[in-house]
Amino acid sequence: MPTPYLSLCIPTYNRASYLRNSIETIICQNEFKTGEVEIVISDNASSDDTEKVGREYAERFENILYFRNERNIVNDNFPLALSRANGILRRLCNDTLCFREGSLRRMCDAVLRYQDTKPYLCWMGHEGRELYEEKNFREGILCVSYWMTSIGSFSIWDTECQGIAEDTAGAELMLWQVRKALELASCKNRMVLVNADLSYTQKVRGKNVSYGLYHVFYDNYFQLLGPYFCNGQLTQEDREKLERDLFLDFFPIWCARWKTQRSSLQYSPTEDLCRCVYQGIWDKPYRYQYMLKYNWLCLEERARSMIKKVIGRD
Repeated sequence: MPTPYLSLCIPTYNRASYLRNSIETIICQNEFKTGEVEIVISDNASSDDTEKVGREYAERFENILYFRNERNIVNDNFPLALSRANGILRRLCNDTLCFREGSLRRMCDAVLRYQDTKPYLCWMGHEGRELYEEKNFREGILCVSYWMTSIGSFSIWDTECQGIAEDTAGAELMLWQVRKALELASCKNRMVLVNADLSYTQKVRGKNVSYGLYHVFYDNYFQLLGPYFCNGQLTQEDREKLERDLFLDFFPIWCARWKTQRSSLQYSPTEDLCRCVYQGIWDKPYRYQYMLKYNWLCLEERARSMIKKVIGRD
């Protein structure tokens, strides 16, 4: 087959049924059938039926590649998955991501539009804005904000993938994609935000967030941003804006779910998420705004839980 425009690279572990659902939303679209899009599955030594699912599809389709790691290498699997691809543009995808009808065409169009100039493409998933927003590094980081932590926001050009399997810095912080995105966008000083609602995420029962949400999405996130504050590409004012985004738009719902002990999530047994966030926000001028939002979300979570009990669902 010809070189695909786009590789959808899926690092996966023990999510066989979700992976199958994800693949089904891709293989039905014309751009997959014509070979413009390939799927790369990088299995982190799953103990469920993931291998069976991966091999089944790889045998059926020439442009689905399945690889199984000898052991679980955790987030080192992200750059490894990208290294196993062939596409001109390679996009990381969660194994829970499902693609809407027409989404592959829109992604391929973005590749065709930018394959010569190769800016850093960040997939935002936001409708209602200009489809392609071109920004310099600072403007782009402030617009993307914590969305950069999403695996599905990350993509990289084939010419930037030499030796990438060994380029694992940031994986130990569980934010490899953030470290690499910052590096690429900083060097180019050019980001393109692709604002299109191309996919949706399957709800995962028993999702494991025991790594510590505050530790990863605040401590580790700002550790990776640190060099860019030091070299002047980002300012202290920028840091305050990025912190505000996290505290007002990211943490409230996770804290509400933690407080109400949503059964579909596995939280850290050692991290008191609400306490960590409250301590972080205590001296911020918007702490009351946070508390209002948090308390409202707690009410919503409790109401949702009661409704599920009434209708007999967990």
